[in-house]
Amino acid sequence: MFYGWKIVWAGSLTNALGGSLHWQGFQVLFLPVSTTLNLSHAQTALAFSLARAENGLLGPLTGWLTDKFGVRPLMIIGTLLAGVGYILLSQMSTYLSFVLVYLFVVSMGGSITFMQATTTSLNMWFVKKRGITTAINSAAFRLGSAITVPLLSIIVLRYSWQTASMWVGLFLIVAIAPLGIYFKRSPESMGLRPDGDPPRPTAGRTETVSGVALRGDPARVEQDAEEDWGVKEAMKTRAFWMLALGTVLRMSAHGAVFVHLIAILVSKGQDQQISANMVGLMAAVSVPLILLAGWASDRFSRQKLLAVCYMSSAAALLLLTFVDGYWPIMVALFLFTGTEAGASLNWAMVGDLFGRKKYATIRGMLAPMFNGALVVTPVLAGWIYDTQGSYDYALMGGCVLFALAAVAFLMLKRPVRAVRRAASE
Repeated sequence: MFYGWKIVWAGSLTNALGGSLHWQGFQVLFLPVSTTLNLSHAQTALAFSLARAENGLLGPLTGWLTDKFGVRPLMIIGTLLAGVGYILLSQMSTYLSFVLVYLFVVSMGGSITFMQATTTSLNMWFVKKRGITTAINSAAFRLGSAITVPLLSIIVLRYSWQTASMWVGLFLIVAIAPLGIYFKRSPESMGLRPDGDPPRPTAGRTETVSGVALRGDPARVEQDAEEDWGVKEAMKTRAFWMLALGTVLRMSAHGAVFVHLIAILVSKGQDQQISANMVGLMAAVSVPLILLAGWASDRFSRQKLLAVCYMSSAAALLLLTFVDGYWPIMVALFLFTGTEAGASLNWAMVGDLFGRKKYATIRGMLAPMFNGALVVTPVLAGWIYDTQGSYDYALMGGCVLFALAAVAFLMLKRPVRAVRRAASE
């Protein structure tokens, strides 16, 4: 078996069990923490928003560190740090101490471990199968959420959010951190090539990459196949900024809704455990859709698929604004799986446009932008609820943002180097 598939499964397990608890567990903790510490919805969301601001500031640095030292050390260190953070979080009894631990220990560990590190590794090991492998990673995250979100809710309601936080921390340290050992730096470091391809051809031979015949020496074949860009070079292209725009718009809506999702469902008349079960069911339904989208994106236009995914998400929030009752809400949540399917395609586009070698750093340069937006939108959604007694305006705003994201991704085009452009002219 090509070693890259071991990385796929190690990354999938990491995100299914650890990433789902970290990124979606905050939904479960939201109302209990708010009640225990006597906080408004906006104050509780502020902790998450500040963590995203920190992620944005650290994004370029963690991306550079990943490209320089490889995924393995960051995976292990980050997971251990997040685990220790959750254990400390269980002992916090004031709002200030909760925010400080969540911000400087839990979030710092999670920001360099879950999703960013795994997608970087997959981008390094796969080119032609980039869509399906990132989709498997993303689907595993959602499948894990279908299990961990309801289970975490049971623990919180039966015991306390502090007990749940303690168990999460111990689980990350004991079960997730050791998976980091599977992450090798690159296929070339093991004498392999991306996707498990045979050794590259010698001068004068022909190789076909993604259906395009390439001729010439090996260096030219490899360059044309991977199209690696430098960080500064990439940031000068229209494609980088259009990708940034689409990412910021979709993350702004996605992050705001997901932080409050269980609270939104409770405001629609569902109790907390049923709301957690609904979120879990939505995650389970999204799994085959994510895999299908990943498979299709290796064969058809990723940009068009992204547009379809986020128009579906816009329709979901519009429907959720006006409906009540279990099944109408579930229909809206099923449509909302478009944002789940689109996430892996979004990060695959970074590799499509700018290659493998500086993937983590280029992805990291996007972090200040979309995390900056996430400082505002979850708090704004909480403020809307606190002042209006309803999430309706927040949902309608998210609908508009998703629709604009769909347009931005549809307009995205592959960058062309200035030298090639001049040659073609």
